[in-house]
Amino acid sequence: MTAVKILLAVLAVLWLISLIRVGVRAAYGQAGLYAAVLAGPFQIQVLPMKPKKREKPKREKKETPPPARARKKEPREGRPGTLSRLMQLLPVVGQACGALKRKIRIDDLELELIWGGGDPAAAALGYGQANAALGMLWPIFDHNFKVKRRSFRIDLDYNRTEPAVEARAAATLTVGQIMALGTRYGAKALAVWIKSGRTPRKKQEALSHE
Repeated sequence: MTAVKILLAVLAVLWLISLIRVGVRAAYGQAGLYAAVLAGPFQIQVLPMKPKKREKPKREKKETPPPARARKKEPREGRPGTLSRLMQLLPVVGQACGALKRKIRIDDLELELIWGGGDPAAAALGYGQANAALGMLWPIFDHNFKVKRRSFRIDLDYNRTEPAVEARAAATLTVGQIMALGTRYGAKALAVWIKSGRTPRKKQEALSHE
């Protein structure tokens, strides 16, 4: 019974870990660009980078002569190159991106745009174009992603000399989804990579007779 309880406890912990959402949060506005990595309730700032502490000057080391360069191994004849093998992985990468797109959830999507300009006619024209662009952009998000919260606001201010933009977004997916996608498409990519590295049988036989 003790082993069964331990197993159930481990499975429960793994299940809880699989529910943790990870992703990124980004914002852009007058303060500049901000980006952070999300891991459950934690948020790790990436941009703007925090100033590093000044390191103590290191003592100069005596220069040692560089080691002799090893001779580059010539590629074996008959084997496909790395570039051609990577090209064969593109279909698997496309499938993984399509599946990833359906799993990503946009938790926050906010846009605040105040249009302005020195010329009132040009400002009004830009305001109309911004509304039209938003009307085309929103269906792309709505049809391809799950959007939890969204807020769009576009205003026109003739007193402003230039437009002002404030944008915020956060996108996440669960650890379980990442593991499932990684296992599925990682196995596919590994199989394609191994298969692409094999020398074709007919070509291999021709090389062996030379």
